[in-house]
Amino acid sequence: MTGASTAQHVKILFRLEQDEDGYPPVSAETLWAIKVDENLYKLDNIPFFATGIAVEDVVLAELETGQLLYKEVVHPSGHSTFRVVVYNHDEVPEVRETFKQLGCSTEQSHLRGLIAIDVPPSVSWNELKRVLNTGREQDRWDYEEACLARS
Repeated sequence: MTGASTAQHVKILFRLEQDEDGYPPVSAETLWAIKVDENLYKLDNIPFFATGIAVEDVVLAELETGQLLYKEVVHPSGHSTFRVVVYNHDEVPEVRETFKQLGCSTEQSHLRGLIAIDVPPSVSWNELKRVLNTGREQDRWDYEEACLARS
């Protein structure tokens, strides 16, 4: 969880559609969130597989069969979400530090080499794209734009 809040955290279920190659490798993902109003929750961790959502987005979720199920983004946070697959797994700590130096937060997946990156609105978009594209050109990683800011 990214926040240091003492607020009550809940898990929200995001259903995922897998492509013909079986990606993402799961059919659902759960994310931590903080309740802000009736059926409204602020996301408090970086998604690894769900797209179109980012840290601090306020989302609508409804209780179905005992689980909070994601319905839609109600208020975008202005954050963006990227995912990076680092080819040399030994470089993961260094790559995470690179993005931290830009002002981003990262989380490492249980899948070796997969990093989820939260890009707050304060981060220089030009510098971020330069770093992402340089790593791709050097064949160190590939990346995916999972959610671009809609502030």
